[in-house]
Amino acid sequence: MNLPRIGITMGDPAGIGPEIIVKALSMEEPFQACQPFVFGDREVLSKTIEMLGLTTTVEVFEKIPEEGYLPQRIFLSPLSQLEVDSFRFGKPDTKCGEAMVKYVEEAVKWVRSGKLDAITTCPINKKAINAAGHPFSGHTELLAHLVKANSVAMMFLGSRWKIVLVTTHLPLKEVSQYITFDRILSTIRMTDEGLRKYFGMTHPRIAVLGLNPHCGEDGLLGEEEKMEIIPAIAEARSQGMDVEGPFPADSFFNFTRRTPFDAVISMYHDQGLIPVKMVDFEEAVNLTLGLPFIRTSVGHGTAYDIAGKGLANPTNLIKALLMASKLSKLKRDY
Repeated sequence: MNLPRIGITMGDPAGIGPEIIVKALSMEEPFQACQPFVFGDREVLSKTIEMLGLTTTVEVFEKIPEEGYLPQRIFLSPLSQLEVDSFRFGKPDTKCGEAMVKYVEEAVKWVRSGKLDAITTCPINKKAINAAGHPFSGHTELLAHLVKANSVAMMFLGSRWKIVLVTTHLPLKEVSQYITFDRILSTIRMTDEGLRKYFGMTHPRIAVLGLNPHCGEDGLLGEEEKMEIIPAIAEARSQGMDVEGPFPADSFFNFTRRTPFDAVISMYHDQGLIPVKMVDFEEAVNLTLGLPFIRTSVGHGTAYDIAGKGLANPTNLIKALLMASKLSKLKRDY
């Protein structure tokens, strides 16, 4: 079987990334869909295996193995050497911040060179990577920088909705200045292309939400709809895309009926992610649009409160790996 090769970045060594990797790769399901290869820290993974009482092994490789992918065998590119004697789960520091960035940088090199079909990322800590001298507000922004992408967008894949964000990790008070014609039109284009490329849709239908309550009430509650959102929708329609909106966000997400749209474009982070996580907290997967390769991610954070306690659930990582594998196959066909 020609299974896709998926690189997994360990994320924050002090978070639940190591634990969900060990648990996921001790199960059969990921190996039925892909050949996983981890970028991380050998000693941290070994400490995690010991904590969980598993017999899983960690095997170091300088290049992707051709065969031998089996449950309880973790194939690893070791990119950090953290001191496990002084290491504490739930307590990130600048060394962890530097390690997180190294894992992502190396995985990007490998996937861009064709050694991998896709990458799946475990959660990072934004404060720690900034403390280490990397001024990015999240994975998406770091990835965009590494590939010099002009525009990227986060698409969250749930059982009911595919949600794409116009803005990502911003303070709420700064969101409105980023709700621009160009940014919205670019997000619509990436969404349309992503639905065609990754999901095989020949005529995707896209909904766009407003920013303000009641879509601004014709300017009374805000002018972003009149000045930026509606013109961007009109331009997208003139280019042949099937786009409707803006819709008031408070009444759009109806749990009693299925949406007629293939994707929904949200103006800011919580506007789009609250409904997704209410329905699919453990299963929603993040796909980054606008990159020259497939990147999926878990939809949760580092969970410091349970890190190192054996309580982390690997379901979301498994879903992200399965999605990366599925999208790799669809992209080949496309």
